Amino acid sequence: MRSALVLLASFLATTAVTVTTPMAAPARAEAPMPDLSGYATVAPDAFVADGEAYFQTPDGLLCSIQPTRGTAGCDGKLPATLIGVNEIVLAADVNARGLRATANPRFVKASGDAAPVLHDGQKLVFGDFECAVGPGPRTACTKGSPAAQWMVVSPGRTGIGPATDGLPEGFPDPNDFVVGDDTYIVGTGAKNLFPVFTVDGGLTCSIVVFSGGEIGCNGTLPGVAAGENEVFAQLPGGAGIRRTDDPKFDHPAYPGNVRQLPVGYRVNGSGSTCMAVTGGVACYGTLAGATRGFQVGPEGTTTFGG
Repeated sequence: MRSALVLLASFLATTAVTVTTPMAAPARAEAPMPDLSGYATVAPDAFVADGEAYFQTPDGLLCSIQPTRGTAGCDGKLPATLIGVNEIVLAADVNARGLRATANPRFVKASGDAAPVLHDGQKLVFGDFECAVGPGPRTACTKGSPAAQWMVVSPGRTGIGPATDGLPEGFPDPNDFVVGDDTYIVGTGAKNLFPVFTVDGGLTCSIVVFSGGEIGCNGTLPGVAAGENEVFAQLPGGAGIRRTDDPKFDHPAYPGNVRQLPVGYRVNGSGSTCMAVTGGVACYGTLAGATRGFQVGPEGTTTFGG
């Protein structure tokens, strides 16, 4: 147990979360699906504890395959990501998967002996997951056969694939945005159920979705013709812009401090996501297979699905 606790303490000390706002959240191509067929499969026995498989990589990542939860991932310093990102999650659900900046690692073995090292050229197969370590250094995992989801950690590209379904060409992909520990739910008390936040460029936004609802932002909208100051996506319903003297999305139901969502980060609601981009925001939601959303940035304001 001491070995695992020492590794956990080391992780928390060396990967303290720092939310740093970058100059931009770069648009990136989908992380390519890794080919793990050429790696040597190792016996899983030494890696398995309590129905989950744990391993370390030669470059210090602490990883786990958790079939009963439908997930795999790694904790540690991740290359080619924003400052503070210290976890990558492979899962089918779009809100569950992706990059994290967290003080609560979920893939570190918390008890017993330290996880064994998965060496360069080796592959661990457990449940419907495969994880392999290669030169670079490079760590990659796939889910399903053939692979339906995958993740790659490498100096050139760290990310999740495939690209998120249902989004227009050029729309930001939540796979490339970071989820922090902050839920952006304002204040305390039963009245506040939904996140409210500001973004670069001055908009204030809310995700008010539970078995349907609405996502929207209030403030100055670039590129509009008639002074519209509210952009929205309804689930079910349409998406659009409107002018209003009674803004719906710029205040919480219960008073409290409204925080800014840093550029490159995202916040999730029920079946919905908002991503902070340079000078604005991109939000969308999906209900009954229909996706609607909007994007606001210095170049203008657009909606889709309406």
